[in-house]
Amino acid sequence: MKSNINLQIRILVILIFILLSLCVAYALTRGKASNNTGVNDMLNITDAPFPTVVITEITPLPTATITETTPSTTGTITETTPSPTIAITEAAPSPTATVTEVALSPSATIIEAAPSPTIAITETVPSPISPSPADNPIIQDLEQLKANLEEYISLQDGRYGLYFINLETGEEFGINDKDVFIAASTTKLPMNLLLYKKIAAGEIKLGDMLTYLEEDFEPGTGIIQKTPYGTEYTVRETARLSVVYSDNCGINMIIRLLGIDNIREYMLEIGGTIYYGPDHRTCPYDLAIYAKELYDFYQQEPEVAGILIEDLQNTIWNDRINKLLPRDIKVSHKIGNYPSVYNDVGIVFASQPYALAVMSEDIEQSVASEVIAQLSKTIYDYIITLD
Repeated sequence: MKSNINLQIRILVILIFILLSLCVAYALTRGKASNNTGVNDMLNITDAPFPTVVITEITPLPTATITETTPSTTGTITETTPSPTIAITEAAPSPTATVTEVALSPSATIIEAAPSPTIAITETVPSPISPSPADNPIIQDLEQLKANLEEYISLQDGRYGLYFINLETGEEFGINDKDVFIAASTTKLPMNLLLYKKIAAGEIKLGDMLTYLEEDFEPGTGIIQKTPYGTEYTVRETARLSVVYSDNCGINMIIRLLGIDNIREYMLEIGGTIYYGPDHRTCPYDLAIYAKELYDFYQQEPEVAGILIEDLQNTIWNDRINKLLPRDIKVSHKIGNYPSVYNDVGIVFASQPYALAVMSEDIEQSVASEVIAQLSKTIYDYIITLD
């Protein structure tokens, strides 16, 4: 009986040993399988470095297009020989995203890195001023010049008009030249023109005295407004201040001397088309006609008219017609400023002198001034090709 019990114990021990051996073998088998597949799933490879793929793209794409010789669920990967590192480049440089590939997998497995912080891209705001018309090929004739300027003006914000007269050949053209604009201080040119014609005729003397009265006061540009009423100025000094500093009080003293009705009649007599009424309106054509009349007067009476010509060359405003011209080119001009209104009219003493009037409305001063300067430079560049 005792021997039977011992036999049974031995059999039981053997069975337990066999069972434990099977468990160990099974565990070893599972461990090996885990090393072959689980690592790939978990991306935990220790015997090789993780190669990286750098993708450069302009904007995030919903899928990455890859080209390769072996089939892939996302596309094809193009490469000469199999390599653990694959470089994919889109059309243009942009923020880069890092991608990790598992080298041991037969098909490329790509895992995107964590999203990077948002990158702010600053765009340059286009200037409201279009490229200069002078950037175009050399202009061959007056018709091409006009077409070039018309196209340039059509690209601008605001409203522009101009008139050009070649004072040597008589050639002329306009763009929106009969459109009505606010004159601002540009009409100080024809007013002074009438004054100097009367001086040349002996009706008024440069040394005659004018008294600054309260009725002459007008705020804005000028220096007479800073002096007390009753201050006296010569006609010559009053005229100079009204041109060089665009003195509003000074021009009112001249208007009082000449009479506003006489001024209005004179502006029409010399070719103006718009009656200069209380609304202070004119047009580019009329301003250019006044400039031409000044040039003709200068040819006839250089000593007297030359005083006005020189004052107009020494105005403190030089941001428009003469801004981009060579410094040795004399420009006798008169600007006009009013809210959203920026004008200039004058004579450019180029190899072939010409009169030019440019008016603008509904635009900022810095923009309008640059546009006027570009228009003037284009015309000047055309004129010098005629030499």
